[in-house]
Amino acid sequence: MLRLLPIAAAAAVLAAGPAMAADAARMTYDVYVGGLRMLEVTSGLSLGRDRYDIALSAHVVGVAATFSDWRSNVQSSGGLDGPQVRPARNVVERINGDDARTTTITFLGGGRMDVEIVPSKKPKRDQTIPPEHLVHAVDPLSGVVSILQALHVGAAACQGQVPVFDGRRLYRADITDGGAVMLQKSDLGMYGGETQHCTLKLTPMVGDFNFGDERRTTKPTEYFQRSSRAPDERVIETWLASPGGGLPAVPVRIESESPWGRVIVHLRAVAAGAS
Repeated sequence: MLRLLPIAAAAAVLAAGPAMAADAARMTYDVYVGGLRMLEVTSGLSLGRDRYDIALSAHVVGVAATFSDWRSNVQSSGGLDGPQVRPARNVVERINGDDARTTTITFLGGGRMDVEIVPSKKPKRDQTIPPEHLVHAVDPLSGVVSILQALHVGAAACQGQVPVFDGRRLYRADITDGGAVMLQKSDLGMYGGETQHCTLKLTPMVGDFNFGDERRTTKPTEYFQRSSRAPDERVIETWLASPGGGLPAVPVRIESESPWGRVIVHLRAVAAGAS
């Protein structure tokens, strides 16, 4: 049961919305899994003229909090060149009781990356994914920034293909434009109205996708084991809109699937100012 938490948090990564250029905003999201509120996520992003900084924090709530104090903090930073992002550093901290692990990715250019995992259960090894596969790769949060930055500067946002690297695994992210959609306001969220619908399909490419599963098969398990479209991909639907107050578009609702039920992320609150 605890292993559904990284799945829900992965869907919630898309909840890291932008602030106004040179300003900051703070968003609060609720993540429901199988109809139960499982996670609270806060996020904020600063988009400057040539630099971005994004942070996300998640922790368990409700029923899940009675048997776990799992929490995670994620930070990414890098450069901006129009709609293009150039990630520089990504840090992911996961904490569950006395067990904590931090993964740091430093982007060196040309597909070269320095990956540090502390503590490491195995001796540190050289990167097993060929650098040529990582030339245009971004970390998950920077991948979200690339979509939102494109919207921010008026470029085509919900289209294309992006390699996504989390320090151990390489995914292919296919992004498609679902057009303008009227989203009915939910009692669990703050927004209803016109949205931009985007579909993100994640397909495993290279790396260990068993996520600690003792079976150690060569096929992806857990995160990719259930999808309405194919068993080896994860489909995430997101609806983008300005929540008001002069803010640009942010994810106002996100939906995906998991082995434990449907994952739905609702935007609950937005506040202008420092995150």
